[in-house]
Amino acid sequence: MRTIQISGIALSASVIGLGTMIFHPDTARRDWALLDAFVAGGGTFIDTAEVYGAVEEHGYSEMVIGDWLAERPAMRERIVLASKGLIPGYCAPLYGGGASIGPDQVHRAIDGSLSRLKTGWLDVWMFHRDDPGQDVGPLVDALDDEIKAGRLRAWGASNWSTARLQQAIDHARRSGKTPPVVASPQFSLARANEPYWPDTVMTSDSDRGWYAAHQLPLVAWSSLGRGFFSRAKPNERGDADLVRVFYSDANFERKRRATALAEAMGQSLFQVALAYVTSQSFPTIALCGARTVDQVTDAAQAGDLVLSGEQRDWLDLSTDDQPI
Repeated sequence: MRTIQISGIALSASVIGLGTMIFHPDTARRDWALLDAFVAGGGTFIDTAEVYGAVEEHGYSEMVIGDWLAERPAMRERIVLASKGLIPGYCAPLYGGGASIGPDQVHRAIDGSLSRLKTGWLDVWMFHRDDPGQDVGPLVDALDDEIKAGRLRAWGASNWSTARLQQAIDHARRSGKTPPVVASPQFSLARANEPYWPDTVMTSDSDRGWYAAHQLPLVAWSSLGRGFFSRAKPNERGDADLVRVFYSDANFERKRRATALAEAMGQSLFQVALAYVTSQSFPTIALCGARTVDQVTDAAQAGDLVLSGEQRDWLDLSTDDQPI
């Protein structure tokens, strides 16, 4: 599988990342099988969060991964382990009244993740949301302290605007601190009409220009459009959130073109949609959740597929000149 490099991390990160939102101790046997299959298929980037788990807000996904690592200690050196924390108001079982964003909470969140994951360090820790009312400087300083302490290799932010990321980069440069080196907004071939969840960030065309200019790795969540490519049909509107966020004539045309390109290339529709994400002019990782080993294997195979600029432009409706 193809890989990218994240600054500060020696091990390369696979362009397909395993999302673990549904992991839970009750399904640990299945979840361990998914983790094993992912690594066996060449995957290295595993993404989790303190809020993840089939019952959210309890840290269950991190616990399952921690038990897997404890059972397979040699695996820790073979993976790039990323976690996220601090969605304001969430994770009351972990924080009492719920999480908030601030320097002290950064340290507390990392304490919790390290404990549940049963590891001495995280390769990447990311803010799961932003609080624009917080001065970015003390947040950067707190993460720099964690890196100096050896508990993190790198840090980043999920659902931060590019303007906010730029503020953090600028502060780090002025103060000699470690800047954010990775970000995780929503990004897929299917363009979102509006955010799926409140306070989340969709990748716009101007954002893509910013990522290309900075060559900052983008870890794309909902890289397959929350099931748009597997389930969406114009006359089937039972999933209100899918309809609200991803139903549009343009997206159905993107799906039609991806289907045609997949057939011409001898690939699956899902592999082409994932390859669109991982074939950008900036480094990207496409996060994929899975319920079966076959789904993990299918996604991992997409990590070897590279689309040309002409193919990407046609899929994204930037041109009608079909490249096949």
